[in-house]
Amino acid sequence: MTNTNTGSADDTATPGPQGEGEEGNSGRIRILIAVIGSLAVVAAAVIPVLLNRADEPPGEPCDLDRLGDYWVQPPSQRYNQALFADRIRPRIYSQVSPDSNPEVSVKGQLNLDVPAGQVLYLIRRPDANTKDTFGNPGNNRYYPATPVTPTSAGCWEDNNRPVGYPGAKGIGQIYMLVLVGRDQAAEFPADRKAKNWDGYSQDQWRAINSIDVMSFHVSTA
Repeated sequence: MTNTNTGSADDTATPGPQGEGEEGNSGRIRILIAVIGSLAVVAAAVIPVLLNRADEPPGEPCDLDRLGDYWVQPPSQRYNQALFADRIRPRIYSQVSPDSNPEVSVKGQLNLDVPAGQVLYLIRRPDANTKDTFGNPGNNRYYPATPVTPTSAGCWEDNNRPVGYPGAKGIGQIYMLVLVGRDQAAEFPADRKAKNWDGYSQDQWRAINSIDVMSFHVSTA
């Protein structure tokens, strides 16, 4: 009997390239390694930026570090350590015009929640240890300047505030940020309009219920 079987399909199939599965896996592994390396580079670039931002209050940055060369940090600054015990230390920059009656501009950032019923107020005081161009010392009296409302990031500013009179150049300005009640804050503008009013004496200021937030000195010399 003649065998008519010409062979099975396995006998006639053309074998595929050897090791095709291993080469595919190897290629995928190389791609995965390259992706992981790229992510590591990106992380190395981003992490320092995030760490630097951690020192800023939440919200839009105040860009104090991008101010022009004429803006300086006052060398003498004090702040209420109890208020900022677990908060970022406040920052201040100032600029003084070169006029005989200089104008002072200040910009700052402070992370502080103003309590309900209180107002953050900017006070200035002519430094008694400095003198104007005529040799007169600062009178050391307290002058309420303006209420301050920081942004969500703690940014605030007070621009182009004259020192006082022609020839006042040389008298340093002690700036204070204080917390006062709303009723007291409302009295400040009325007092300024009073006839012959020239600031509060030290005794008068002590009688005002206020909380010191911070202070700094701006030289006009």
